[in-house]
Amino acid sequence: MKLSIVIPYYNTWEYTEKLLNVLKLQITKDVEVIIVDDGCNEFRLDDFDFATVIHLSKNCGASHAWNVGLEYTSGEYIGFIDSDDMITPNYIDTLLYAIEKENTDEIIFGFWRNNSFNIATKIPYCRAIWKAIYKKWLVPQFDETLKYGTDGPFSKHLRITPHSKSFIKIPLYIYTTNREGSITWKRLHKLFKEEKNEKTY
Repeated sequence: MKLSIVIPYYNTWEYTEKLLNVLKLQITKDVEVIIVDDGCNEFRLDDFDFATVIHLSKNCGASHAWNVGLEYTSGEYIGFIDSDDMITPNYIDTLLYAIEKENTDEIIFGFWRNNSFNIATKIPYCRAIWKAIYKKWLVPQFDETLKYGTDGPFSKHLRITPHSKSFIKIPLYIYTTNREGSITWKRLHKLFKEEKNEKTY
């Protein structure tokens, strides 16, 4: 198995169904998908038979879902997709090609970011865990005590752990920032309100 993809799921069916419909068209024998249902009892996920679905009995947060998903992976590389995001039609093929060509510990790619006005912006790099795939040895256990900023310790781990990197210039991922109620949405709207208050005289 070349690539394992872990998708933690929490009440995002409208987005996740579209994501999985795009993903299933790209699956090959070299790729496995593990979906961790974080206490939602979303059994419609089981209809996507190309994926292994783990239903947790209660909601424990993204870090726990990532850790559970990692236990089921058998790929040389690990990738992560948020359940309310999207991938490009060439996501899998491009990554498999890069695995064969580069064989580095971390393969980083560009992404598109959808803002609250549904305008896609091309971004070359960020610290989120989904912005790359990683050789399995490089992926640590995630800190389950953190409710927010769960990407932070992982990013720090990458900075202090010697490893090889390569870059794919084209965007392969579409990051959703406009889903109302998501952690990113709450953070951006909080910043917007703070900025608006600072400009009020």
